[in-house]
Amino acid sequence: MRLTQLDISKIVPNPDNPRGIDIQTEDEKLSYLKDSIKHFGVMVPIVVSQRGDGYQLIDGERRLCACRALGLKKMPAFVLDEEGALSDKDILFRMFQIHHNREQWGPVQQCRALEALYNSIARSQTIRSVADERARLKAIAEELVKATGIEERTALTRIYFLRWPSAIKQKLYDHPGEEGYWYICEIEEKIIIPALVNYPEYFQKVPVEEVRSDLFQKLEEHSVEKSTDVRRVAPFFRAAMPNATAKKRVKGILSELHSRKEMTYAEAQDEFVHAF
Repeated sequence: MRLTQLDISKIVPNPDNPRGIDIQTEDEKLSYLKDSIKHFGVMVPIVVSQRGDGYQLIDGERRLCACRALGLKKMPAFVLDEEGALSDKDILFRMFQIHHNREQWGPVQQCRALEALYNSIARSQTIRSVADERARLKAIAEELVKATGIEERTALTRIYFLRWPSAIKQKLYDHPGEEGYWYICEIEEKIIIPALVNYPEYFQKVPVEEVRSDLFQKLEEHSVEKSTDVRRVAPFFRAAMPNATAKKRVKGILSELHSRKEMTYAEAQDEFVHAF
């Protein structure tokens, strides 16, 4: 195997690639890959097998497509064999080995990698000077997008998680769990942020970290079946209640929801419906 710069015009996509879509027209994330290659180049070489004067692609279809779209003439590649020594069966086997054994970072692993960058951005004077809660989150997300190239919506969900207490984040870093991650994101987006915007006075008496920790314990104590249970109460926190009596009732149910670990979101929803 050798690493070299190949003429892109000589690289032919593998007809057996199982991706199953037209990357140029159907891959919604191709633009992000093109931006990355435009700014940093191809950081991971493709893998090819030599076929006469040309090369058959084994791994790197999206990278090849992005480079062609950018009008590049050459790109880095690992040539597995010289002069077509590998059979089609050998190539197919290697394709499966590459793709089956490639383990992508999950959301929790990404958050762990972003932790230091997030802290640096969030603690900067520029960000801290933004008074509006949602505007501040958007500004942080924009900085993460600039630094990493991830989508803004993805950046926002990573921020939802990264805002949480270190002890809870560490639990998931040690034992990554998708349900725990999405449950945290649901709480942050559907309860914490709207409550901080509409009922900031509540958090002058009860630290927001305490509310987060209490709500997370519901998952640990099996008071939550799935992360989307949180959505049952979301409309009541998104709404800015018109008078002091209504606001007091919302804050009362919030207090009950996070302090009573056994209380389900369905029960909290019932209390909201009864109150309003």
